Amino acid sequence: MGVVAVLGAATVAGCSLVGALTSGAKPFAFSHRVHVTDESLDCADCHQTAETTDEPGMPALSQCMLCHEEIDAKKAADRQVATLFGDGRFMAERVSHLEDEVVFSHLEHATKGLDCNLCHVGIEQDEQILADSAVRMDDCTACHEDRAMSIDCAVCHKEIRSDRAPESHARLWQRRHGGVARSQDRTTANDCTLCHDESSCASCHQETPPGSHNSYFRTKSHGLMARMDRQACATCHRSDSCDSCHRETRPLNHSGSWGGTQSRHCFGCHFPLGKDECSTCHGDTPSHLDATPLPASHAPGMNCRMCHGLTAPLPHVDKGDECGRCHR
Repeated sequence: MGVVAVLGAATVAGCSLVGALTSGAKPFAFSHRVHVTDESLDCADCHQTAETTDEPGMPALSQCMLCHEEIDAKKAADRQVATLFGDGRFMAERVSHLEDEVVFSHLEHATKGLDCNLCHVGIEQDEQILADSAVRMDDCTACHEDRAMSIDCAVCHKEIRSDRAPESHARLWQRRHGGVARSQDRTTANDCTLCHDESSCASCHQETPPGSHNSYFRTKSHGLMARMDRQACATCHRSDSCDSCHRETRPLNHSGSWGGTQSRHCFGCHFPLGKDECSTCHGDTPSHLDATPLPASHAPGMNCRMCHGLTAPLPHVDKGDECGRCHR
């Protein structure tokens, strides 16, 4: 198997080759800087089998004890390197990992003469091991392209392929894909951005609305859902999506004596303050006949905001207009 079968890259740059933090994982307090930079150890001094097997070659306890037998002699028991091992095997939880779906071999890279720092850039200065220390897919892609290697999905992925959809896309996928796309699960099999960009959603949903967007939703319930979770709507719609319909068609509840003399009801849709102009709906209403008249003791031209809104909140949204426009 050649290096192209293991270097692993997809055609979409910026995606992660390595999985996110494992559940409950914490950064591993191991300093590569101390071992590599300060003590001048070579990678293979600890990772002895990384150049002869597919695995990264985590060191055995006996390997660490070549140095730590003397170093740990003065440390408390819970601070000794032996606490990271069980039955002589490394047991510390790894904060990053290759998913089972990814094909990768250290051996193949090593036999091609690739230096460790080519993939693990800057690791010699790391004070602890974080998920960000993992190799990223865009780095693999760039390396492949520089060396004229294949970047076909099947080179490094068992399930993600360019010639067929993943197994998850088979049964009821038209109904299920929305929930997967909105979830925070970004394992390789559920990472939409590996194959799709944002226009993929628009190209389908401009013609075929989501299953939840039925006739009842369109005419009645969408307003309630928007007030409950506006961010969900913002996934596809911008504020002008509301305006394009509601400039001509008032919401069903905007009838009769809707809102009374107060405008706190506006906050349900017209928020944050100042984001939407009142003229969106009230373009033909230069003043409100029921607005409180200007008190006789108030001289025309006074700055109402010197008092009103400072000592007590206004009973309506302050749009920045001249108060006398309505209060006459």
